[in-house]
Amino acid sequence: MELHYATLWEAIADRIGEREAVVAGSTRRTWREYDERAARIAQAFGEAGLGPDSKVGLYLYNGAEYLESQFACFKGRHVPVNVNYRYLDDELLYLLDNSDAEVLVFHKSLGDRVARVMDKAPEVKLWVQVDDGEGEEVPGAVDFETLVTSHDAAPRIARSADDVYMLYTGGTTGMPKGVMYNIGGMLQGFIGLAFPLFGLGTPTVDEVPDVVVKLWDEQGGLTSIPACPLMHGTGMWLGAMIPHCAGGRVVTLQERSFDAHELWRTAQDEKARQIVLVGDAFAKPMLRALEEAKAAGTPYDLESVQTLVSSGVMWTSEVKQQLLEWSEFMLIDAMGSTEGSMGTQITTRGNVGE
Repeated sequence: MELHYATLWEAIADRIGEREAVVAGSTRRTWREYDERAARIAQAFGEAGLGPDSKVGLYLYNGAEYLESQFACFKGRHVPVNVNYRYLDDELLYLLDNSDAEVLVFHKSLGDRVARVMDKAPEVKLWVQVDDGEGEEVPGAVDFETLVTSHDAAPRIARSADDVYMLYTGGTTGMPKGVMYNIGGMLQGFIGLAFPLFGLGTPTVDEVPDVVVKLWDEQGGLTSIPACPLMHGTGMWLGAMIPHCAGGRVVTLQERSFDAHELWRTAQDEKARQIVLVGDAFAKPMLRALEEAKAAGTPYDLESVQTLVSSGVMWTSEVKQQLLEWSEFMLIDAMGSTEGSMGTQITTRGNVGE
């Protein structure tokens, strides 16, 4: 098969269709449902006039809709564009213009900003609104669920390993920039990261579906919680896309700001194997939550959590040591930049600071 996310994930859905792929609060999607909903969204994008290399802005908080919209982009050979949900009018308009976006998928709670820029973004052909129970309806926008249910699933198509993936930087060195990747090479790298920790080597893309079945049958699969935003590379790549390449289940948190108690409670309830965080900024509140729960006589069950993966900011040896006092986690520090390659440091009990 092609080295392409959509093609691989379709093959995985064909093999483990009844396994869960996405969990967001009460929303639970099996791999079969995830594949079908993404295909319906892809059909809607195609009918709106999008083709290969068309850009789709994702102005969303974490949730099933973010992952479904991105999968739909891959299916149609479109390019998903991460849009920071903190952006206000001018920043949003800049990113839509700079990326040549033809679609914007957004949460209704962000709709006031969207409504103010719609007339200034004539290249956007389709505005899709996700109802999150807040804000006003945006005139001219299509409801996300209506879009899904009113379209048939797009047929599967041939794709190219040379298709483009793009991630916008946060603009720390000026205005945000779209960093472009060759999907085939990126996917090959992600496959190389997804399986070795399970003792399953590095399969070829054609071998992955069989290895995914083995991972679920023998080890119960992989459940990953991206505790950080999917709009950033840490949350999307490490928390969602790499786990999906291993047939994993991605569980998103519901609070719009980080709540360490929600994280540990969700990890306990969903039997998460992996948590993805951003250094001390997340790890310190996580430690406090563990201490508070223990003091209250309701400690969290950490048995399922094997790996904590961090990237983005400093993760100090002192904080790592404190985490390891709670459980025998494997702590993975992924270091790099949006534009460059990534290195990792693995810490376990006995080798902190090495």
